[in-house]
Amino acid sequence: MAPELNEDCLSHIFNYLRQTADDIAILYPCALVNRTWCKASMPILWSNPWLIRNYRGSDNSDLARRRELLINAYISNLPQNSKESITKVQQNIKATQRNSAFDYASFLKHLKLTSFGYSVKYWIDRSVKNGTIHQGSKKIIHNLIIEHVIKLLLTRSTSLRSLDLRYCDGEMSECLEILASVLENTTDNIDCLIYLKDFMYSGSNHIMPRIFSSLTSKCQNIRQLGIYGYRPTDNFINFIDVQKSLNDATISCERLNSFSDWTTNEFSCAISEKSKSIIRLSVENICFPLDFLVNFANLEELYLRSFDHIFSREGWEPLARLPLKSLKTFYFQTQLCQPLEFLDLFAQFVENTAGELRHITFLTGLLNLVLLDTRQFITSIAKNCPNLEVYEGPMMENDVDQLGELLRSCTKLRTLHIYLMGIEDYRPTFDFLLTQLSVSSAPDLEVLKISGKCLVYEQTVDFFFNTRRNSGKQISFHWDTYVECVGNVKKVCRNYQQLGIVKEFGFIANLT
Repeated sequence: MAPELNEDCLSHIFNYLRQTADDIAILYPCALVNRTWCKASMPILWSNPWLIRNYRGSDNSDLARRRELLINAYISNLPQNSKESITKVQQNIKATQRNSAFDYASFLKHLKLTSFGYSVKYWIDRSVKNGTIHQGSKKIIHNLIIEHVIKLLLTRSTSLRSLDLRYCDGEMSECLEILASVLENTTDNIDCLIYLKDFMYSGSNHIMPRIFSSLTSKCQNIRQLGIYGYRPTDNFINFIDVQKSLNDATISCERLNSFSDWTTNEFSCAISEKSKSIIRLSVENICFPLDFLVNFANLEELYLRSFDHIFSREGWEPLARLPLKSLKTFYFQTQLCQPLEFLDLFAQFVENTAGELRHITFLTGLLNLVLLDTRQFITSIAKNCPNLEVYEGPMMENDVDQLGELLRSCTKLRTLHIYLMGIEDYRPTFDFLLTQLSVSSAPDLEVLKISGKCLVYEQTVDFFFNTRRNSGKQISFHWDTYVECVGNVKKVCRNYQQLGIVKEFGFIANLT
């Protein structure tokens, strides 16, 4: 008889399942196997309970029911004095106050305040519907539950790792107000905040200065900071100043904002103080001057999303001078065509990265409005990125030699996503590039994607797959809505899938 897995082994397995599954509920059946499986799965199930999703084919009532069970479990964990405070307002809640077998609150690692707030809202709505709570006491009970459960979570959690305070506007602003009060007035030690690593917030909320004031003395080991809807707020600069391990920063706005004084305001100065330790920076939808990036000499990952505010060559020239010698990932996305006109500057930028780049993504929403000279950009990647594993970006149908050079130099390339450029009234063909892919060596290529208004022919696809018979590695082949397949391309893909050469294939609506 095979030996039983011990609790440590089961924990590793369950953690893997949690990380690879869309819905943490996949672990629910594991908890029902036996006592050992239950003990191993519960801390993982309840580390981030806000990951619950609707089952496929189920309606919203299923999600509401699961959220109701979540709040019931936390109410059962409340100390007696908290339960008594609630029952003074509503006697009928006694039915939910039975003691539980587990201290669910102690398992919490991740607190997403909006998800918690909506879970309480659904719990209240269902309680009113079934008569457990009177409509008149709905708001009072709502705030009491939030107050007592938030306090429970913060005082019983052994180590809170992430705190997400985004989107706490409108009806959820009360959750933020109550959190601020709990942080300010709780006499018990909130030791779990010492371990906080990830913190995200929306900077537009007026309650945030109070929260920053409380967190500054408790949380000094933040590694990942997400600022959404950025506005300078009181006490935020002090909060940044005390951080000892900040290495990942996201600065984002819901809509494009201008920061003409970016390099002189207090926020940019505070970020500059931490710039040497930051290795991952994401800037989204704000007017951000590229010359400010010179402060981030140790960056390994740079994400510039919705970067739609620079219109002139002078605005892009600082990019060509950036000495980011440690950069491994460069992700760029814009809806404008101007950056495509300055690809020589991006080529120089790639050259300055000293050969460390592993991932390049260069996306634009205007794929088929201009004919461009992409040769210098592709050639620079081929010459300066020997360790490249992923390229997603523009290419012209005649860049055959440049693609061949890229494939010969970047032998570790695993993912190739080509955005085929062409004018609006002309459909370029992908056949020239696909033929080059067929005759060039790309042994590690696992994913090939095509975007843009282009043509791809059945015969060329067949030739490409046929050349990979002896590669020993399956390939996935996908195209977007704009690609026109001439002939029965799907049939060819299906035939080679049966032969074990194609792993996956077909149309994908939004490759980006």
